Amino acid sequence: MTSVATFKNMFKGVSLEVEDLLLLESFQLSYLPGFIPEHELAAVLWANPAIKRVWTKRCPDITDFIERVLKKFGPAANEEELTIYSDKVVWTIADLLVYNKYPEAYDSLEFHKWDFAEITSLVSLEQKLVVDGGAGTGKVALEAARAARHVFAVEPVSRLRQFIRGKAAQMNLNNVFVIDGFLHAIPLPDGYADVLITSHALGWRLKDELNEFERVVKKGGFIVHCPGTAEKASEEEQHKILISPAWRYQFSRYREVDGWKRKYWKKL
Repeated sequence: MTSVATFKNMFKGVSLEVEDLLLLESFQLSYLPGFIPEHELAAVLWANPAIKRVWTKRCPDITDFIERVLKKFGPAANEEELTIYSDKVVWTIADLLVYNKYPEAYDSLEFHKWDFAEITSLVSLEQKLVVDGGAGTGKVALEAARAARHVFAVEPVSRLRQFIRGKAAQMNLNNVFVIDGFLHAIPLPDGYADVLITSHALGWRLKDELNEFERVVKKGGFIVHCPGTAEKASEEEQHKILISPAWRYQFSRYREVDGWKRKYWKKL
């Protein structure tokens, strides 16, 4: 299936509109060049100049990209074509929009339901200081908080941070601290954490991320990744990097709802 069809199947019942493009944060906008369909985007921006103004003020780095796209492609021929183009644009980046508009829809996806014992079978979290990198809707952070002394949920999307705080309050967990940050830029001191965990978040800037994990985790601490990657050709490059002599991760297989995946871990 195309990414649009995949997302429409994944987020059944979710309604996305062109105005939702205004929800994108600066770092999300930086992902668009080379990813979002340019012809269709141009039609949307010609019809909605306010989106262009907001985007270029929020993320000046994409200004040249926007200007190039508008120069290359003109407005939609008619309203029917604009509707088709608008639908393709919003559903191509549906995951980014859902994070901001419907975090509960993302939180309900089946792939979140893997067994947390995949982590605790490797390392005890009892009274540990744990970092959940790329925390998303907080599955790992909230599970870890049942045993850990403190958990830092590091998440760059402001709406997801808000969502985690709300869930932690509902669960009466007062040891979860939700902070803004990226996997390659974690706002914590050197050698601070006992355990760092990522789930379905690894790989945007892989080598920078791996270096950052080893900075934040103390000697003798653990790093564990459940990235949701399978044994297929498109995932082999990341796999080879993780198990290489440079990084020395061990790995094994674990089960998610859509099949067998790999998890990785190392002790510093």
